[in-house]
Amino acid sequence: MTFNDPEASQEYNSDLVGILDAQSVIGQSFISRRPHLNGVTVWFTSPGNQNSPISNNGQNSLNVRLFHLATDPSPNFTTSILLPATGNNIPVTIQIPVQANLAGESFFLQFMKDSDSIQIHGRNEDAYPYGQVYVNGRPINADIAFRLSYDYDFASFVDDVEQGLASIWLVFPLMIILWLPGWLLLELSGLRGRFDFGEQTSISMGISLGLIPIIMLWTTISKVRWTSEVVLFFAGFLVVLLFIRLIYKYIISKRSAQKQDIVYSPVERSASNNSHNFYSFTSFALILIFLLSLIIRLVMIRDLATPAWVDSIHHALITRLVISLGAYPSSFLPYLDISPTAYHPGFHSILAAFTWISNLNIAQAMLILGQVLNAAAVFSVFLFAKTLTRSSTSGLFAAIITGFLTPMPAYYTSWGRYTELTGLLILPAAFALIQLLKDGRSTQRKYWIIFLGALASGGLFMVHYRVIVFLGCLIVTYLVISLLFRKSEPSHNPAWVLFLAFIVAIAAILLVSPWMYQTIKSTILPVINSAGTNSTPFFQDFSWAYLTAALGKQSLVLAGLGLVWGMIQRKPFAYLLLLWTFILFLIANLDALHLPGGAMINNTSVEIMLFIPISILGGYFLDQLITHWRDLIPKFLVIPAYGIIIFLVGWVALIGARQLVTIINPITILSRSADIPAIEWIDENIPENETIVINPFAWGYGLYAGNDGGYWISPLSVNLTLPPPVLYGLASDRSRIKELSQKITSLRTNPAALWEFLSSKQFNYIYIGAKGGVLSPEKLSSSDLFTIRYHKDGVWIFSLKP
Repeated sequence: MTFNDPEASQEYNSDLVGILDAQSVIGQSFISRRPHLNGVTVWFTSPGNQNSPISNNGQNSLNVRLFHLATDPSPNFTTSILLPATGNNIPVTIQIPVQANLAGESFFLQFMKDSDSIQIHGRNEDAYPYGQVYVNGRPINADIAFRLSYDYDFASFVDDVEQGLASIWLVFPLMIILWLPGWLLLELSGLRGRFDFGEQTSISMGISLGLIPIIMLWTTISKVRWTSEVVLFFAGFLVVLLFIRLIYKYIISKRSAQKQDIVYSPVERSASNNSHNFYSFTSFALILIFLLSLIIRLVMIRDLATPAWVDSIHHALITRLVISLGAYPSSFLPYLDISPTAYHPGFHSILAAFTWISNLNIAQAMLILGQVLNAAAVFSVFLFAKTLTRSSTSGLFAAIITGFLTPMPAYYTSWGRYTELTGLLILPAAFALIQLLKDGRSTQRKYWIIFLGALASGGLFMVHYRVIVFLGCLIVTYLVISLLFRKSEPSHNPAWVLFLAFIVAIAAILLVSPWMYQTIKSTILPVINSAGTNSTPFFQDFSWAYLTAALGKQSLVLAGLGLVWGMIQRKPFAYLLLLWTFILFLIANLDALHLPGGAMINNTSVEIMLFIPISILGGYFLDQLITHWRDLIPKFLVIPAYGIIIFLVGWVALIGARQLVTIINPITILSRSADIPAIEWIDENIPENETIVINPFAWGYGLYAGNDGGYWISPLSVNLTLPPPVLYGLASDRSRIKELSQKITSLRTNPAALWEFLSSKQFNYIYIGAKGGVLSPEKLSSSDLFTIRYHKDGVWIFSLKP
């Protein structure tokens, strides 16, 4: 597979570096950080309207030669590629035969043209520390914009596995945080026997993810501080409790099994037997799907120094505040002037707990935890599918679709959407527990169901405000569909389930009431009371690419077939998923309908969770296809046919995996490895009260964000940055920050004016990361108004002279 290498790339392409024509030769030297270089992406502009036969024929030929060194007499590789006849700042990827280079070897890429001219983009200064531009053999002070790619082969995979084995111990803190608390509660409640292994795992995970935020809420109110010692103590206590329970369950309880008063139905007994049979095909297959999905997610991040994009910044910042306080912060000052309830803190308490136990830094902990949660979505989708279809086979196929075919949730990594991802892992567990209320038999267990359902639901509110809306709409939809299909389940009393669901909701509200009151008052009510504008179009933020990337189109086809077949078969779950999706999109477009509350959820947040119904419907269709096909073939062909099916499923999963593993958008990777020691230097050498100016860029929603690794200064040190994390968009001073960022951008080419402006605002430091941005390190370093405080591997830190 081909991977982009952000660490060895120079992607700033706003400047015109040179004009290439028949009289000029332009080249760029660089170092390939990874072995097996196989491609370079370069940015060109073709002016068009050139009076030559080539341009008139719509062809624009570029000759490319690759050398190890600029002084080599003959190239390693030569090719000629056709560029678009016209176009501005177009990225063009040059495929190169896989080179036999080792990591860190130098190369020289040379461009020539036989006629006409094109413009090559990059940076008009030598900001890339490992090479430079040559024009007609002479070096100039500039760098072409380029993005390197390399071949990821089996040997590279083996190296990753060997490095990963050194961190295998992280399995234990991950299980303690994500699985053990929920499993113990499920076991002590006596409900674990009602679920098979996959369902148990997902519900245990959902309860655990909901429990931690609620506990931290009440310890915060009680002014009890969490520390690494406290968390480690309770982690050890849970492990001891696990062993005690296992000893009791599997040794002592066997002797008195005949004396127990609890009586299970045949269905419950079957589920109980299956729950302890970890060698069943379903359990083995689900574990394999999870492990392979996890491998894909971990390989995805092999070139990331920190989590990607801007959401990761405020996740890390809030987590650092939680760790420093041992509680939820009562204020985000001085970093952000927003109410603490304006943003859901649940995920950050989970990440803080994992950071305390693992002793990793926040960036590493978030990368690992985020990818584990991403892969764990296969368990949640399995649970959801099994709950709705009552078929383990449908659940397995749904897990495969989520793990290998749909672009979401894999692409969440590119955005740092860890909070919504965590909420979507809790949602199926909460729904499965609430749905179980209609089958409860003993009063004691019904109380347990209500309690555990409240834990999951309340924790979901703390983790993500939008996903709790998803759950509420799902419960309403479930009750409506139950009323419509009541004849198919005569023993089912929707009114009784509605009453019990109401009790769960009340219990959940009580669990999070201290946080919920302020959230409703300061966050939710202002949103609900807001009215839509005439200019808001329907589905304004909807993008089909979020559904069709990777094997998304094929997944949509399977889901469509599953929906049609389910409706033909009058399966309630097909109508439930359809109505649920419709209601969510309706709420997401309230602004377009000029109704209040449209800002509560948006089309993007709904769209990127559609992998759940898509996977369930697709899994159901494949299950039905195999079921009906199996009835048509002779019995002696069943086993060979299953072998063929497993082979085909594995082959399709491999095709999907090859696309998912490289799905991260390179534009969203802000930091580089060189930024980490530079931020550590800041922590040791720059006063805490100093705000550091970083490279800004127009992110969206009228906000500016940081463009390089400098955006990680606040999460990894104690200094503020300008611009701050994008959560400042919720603050009253968002306009001021936007104006400051725009002013800095406009003064980027004038060091004297920039110095005067920053001095007037009492900003004394500038950080330019390895990725770079609009600020020019060359202009600042050549000015006598700035002092170089740090310069290494493409990272610059300047201070303003008095």
